[in-house]
Amino acid sequence: MADQRAQANIKVDGFGVTIGDKTRRLDFPHATMDGLRGEAGAVEYRAKEIVFDQLKASLTRVQWSTETASAGDFVVRDKQGRFELKIARIELPRGVMLAQSARGGVELITQHASLSDMRLKIPNLSAYQLPATEPTPTPVEPPPLRQGQLKFLDAVNGELSFRLKIVLDLPVVGTRTLDQQIKVVIKDGTFDYRALENGLSWLEGRFVDVEVDDGRFVIGWSVPLMATKEIISWALDPEAITQAIFNRIPIRALADFRVPASKTKSSGKPGRSVLRSLAISDISIHLATAAPRRVELGGGAILFGGDDAPGIVDLELTGGLAGLPPGPGALKFRAGVADLTIKDVHAGGLGMTADRFHVGPIDSIEIAFDGFKPVSLTAAMHRVTATNLSLFLGGDGG
Repeated sequence: MADQRAQANIKVDGFGVTIGDKTRRLDFPHATMDGLRGEAGAVEYRAKEIVFDQLKASLTRVQWSTETASAGDFVVRDKQGRFELKIARIELPRGVMLAQSARGGVELITQHASLSDMRLKIPNLSAYQLPATEPTPTPVEPPPLRQGQLKFLDAVNGELSFRLKIVLDLPVVGTRTLDQQIKVVIKDGTFDYRALENGLSWLEGRFVDVEVDDGRFVIGWSVPLMATKEIISWALDPEAITQAIFNRIPIRALADFRVPASKTKSSGKPGRSVLRSLAISDISIHLATAAPRRVELGGGAILFGGDDAPGIVDLELTGGLAGLPPGPGALKFRAGVADLTIKDVHAGGLGMTADRFHVGPIDSIEIAFDGFKPVSLTAAMHRVTATNLSLFLGGDGG
């Protein structure tokens, strides 16, 4: 069992004691607590202005329960700094039970929770990233593509617009720049890549090719009498390859990208790089998802929506990425409503399960990038309600 410690200033309005063969318990009709600080395994937490009604505390094991409860300024963070979650106010009108978890640590269980002004920070996403798709050297059996875990995006519909800027230093013809605003329609999680190519301007876009080749969606460059050379490409799984036959590329495939490294000359010196810079800016996406959709995450799963509710409504994404040379960038998300079911999702020493997790509105979710690599995440949500919520603190996270 993980080490557990807690301290606080507590005030009670009377109490009762029950001592029997099977029961050893303290009963408090009303209790208030302030300055709570504690830790459970790998996480630490604190809260202010905690109020309990009909609090029952076992003297023989870790088990507390109340009929109603509330708390303010609740903070839980990983001791290694992997995440920090802040909640301005928690209301538990149907009470809460705190007990020792089978995983170690403690578990909080409540039928209904209302959370106000949530703030989440993950300063280093590398601890939670999906496995790399093209490691060096390539193993005998490469790991699965990221897109296999993103099939919930197949339910997305909307419109994507962005500014694509590519600077090429081409043989013979010299420097060429493509700087153009592009719009594509997303239907059932896919877009028409031929429409993307047709949208490029004739003057500069004729040096840029968009094609599917050898199981990859490729953006490349070419000059007359020369084969297309890859600028950036994305791996396609078998389903995506089938869709590409009909000129459609699933947006989930964009998670599996590759930017070719510069070749080395026989002298050992770096070769001449044709691609001078690649940036995607002024990104604007308006999306909605059908339901239900499932995504595997943190050893568990998140189900978007249900039979009576869409998964995400009025999702907007803005931002830009500096892919080459790698530079700082960010994608910012906003949404009106998100309806989720969460099953055994874990991050460090924090775990969660909820039959219904209703978020709305989502004020901001921002993912910072270095080039095309996600670096950190911050999120702000105005109000969250949860039904049959179980929250795990500490333990082995399994």
